[in-house]
Amino acid sequence: MPLQLSEVKTESEIIDIVTVAHEAYSEPLNTFWEVFKGPSIAECSARVWSWHGEEQPGSHWLKITDVETNETVGAAQWIIHTSNPYEMPEPPLKAYWWPEGGHRSAKTPHLGAIKSMSDQVMEHFMANRPRRMNRPHLLVNACFVLASQRRRGAGRLLMEWGCKKADEMGLESFVESTPDGRALYEAHGFVVVDQILLDPVPDEGKEPTEEWKKVKREIVPRPFPILFMWRPDGGKYEEGKTKYSWG
Repeated sequence: MPLQLSEVKTESEIIDIVTVAHEAYSEPLNTFWEVFKGPSIAECSARVWSWHGEEQPGSHWLKITDVETNETVGAAQWIIHTSNPYEMPEPPLKAYWWPEGGHRSAKTPHLGAIKSMSDQVMEHFMANRPRRMNRPHLLVNACFVLASQRRRGAGRLLMEWGCKKADEMGLESFVESTPDGRALYEAHGFVVVDQILLDPVPDEGKEPTEEWKKVKREIVPRPFPILFMWRPDGGKYEEGKTKYSWG
């Protein structure tokens, strides 16, 4: 069954790919997505669409469709930065999409703990970006494929699109990957330069409450590794010879 890549143009397509992301990132569990997805698909879709269209002019969402079934099986967001996106310092991004408290559903009622934990995860996850991504570059901000559709070439198509753009523009690229995605990115010229562990803790001086422990078991059952990966211009990295572009 052939696969087709196309660029996302409408809000309805965003809703479709966010729905796919919810499923794709659950197998295996992706802690960052658990934090990022927010209280509902509708809220997440509206936020992603706003960021894509209004706040990030270099954003390109791509989707992969099974031609025979017309099913969306995966997607990726490449962001093209033609200048330093961190030239003007900004405060850490908080998980404002989670309410401070109250009850959302029987499954995730502890929104106070979710908000606090999510703020920590977002700050830790984003911390490396201003220091290392402070030049023109491309960023793989998201990439996912349904578990049932993996190993069909969807990930390869999504990577080829952005790597070709990067090479045409003479720019380096970055991605923050899970260990499961590492092989895909390495096959396209990315190398691991650092690792962080997402493992939120209670506020300083406070003991973890039962609410905190319950939420952590649900979304961060164990420290979650994130691999900071870099692709030099042209995708050719030689150990001991290629120099990182940041200080």
